Amino acid sequence: MKTVIFDLDDTLLCGDSEFKWAEFTVEKGFIDKELYIKKISEFENDYRAGKMDFEAYCVFLLNPLIGKSIQEVNFLVTDFINQYEKTLIDSLSYELLERHENDQKIIASGSLNFIVKGFSDFFSIDTFFGTPLEIIDNKVTGNLAGVPTFAEGKLSTMQKWSEENNFQLEEAIFYTDSINDLPLVKACKNSIIISPDAKLEKYAKENSLEIIYR
Repeated sequence: MKTVIFDLDDTLLCGDSEFKWAEFTVEKGFIDKELYIKKISEFENDYRAGKMDFEAYCVFLLNPLIGKSIQEVNFLVTDFINQYEKTLIDSLSYELLERHENDQKIIASGSLNFIVKGFSDFFSIDTFFGTPLEIIDNKVTGNLAGVPTFAEGKLSTMQKWSEENNFQLEEAIFYTDSINDLPLVKACKNSIIISPDAKLEKYAKENSLEIIYR
């Protein structure tokens, strides 16, 4: 049995779950629409350029949830996935899961932990890592807790898991679309690239990595 690590957004999913989550919060009236359009455009441009202030982005997404209980958040996530399932999940999503039906599957995503958990539950994947949010007295504070699972943080998270599970990380198969995941791409012998951004596509071709286009 192999160990397979999936990035979530634009990899196992055919879109970005956090961008869609932000749209969802606008629809629910949690975020002003004009502010949303301005901020998301800025964050998306920075993300594509590989220079995103990831913590600021997460805090922006968490702001509408301040004071909500984790139960309220989980209810919203269920509603969100039901609404956006057909937008974010395509045939390749299921093909990748079927390819590794009998393997150990892990989702490692920079997205906020509660969103990653929602999709992990949807796909029946038991092990998942997302950016942790601070919960005090069962309520969202709007702050992060611990290391964001983004870029080097995703690598360190998977290194820690590997040590705890007596696993050699280099033996994992890793699927991703983003240059931000280059540290983990380099750590795994077998990285498979999904419809990559220009920088990761260049790296993949130079290093003879398999590329799958949606």
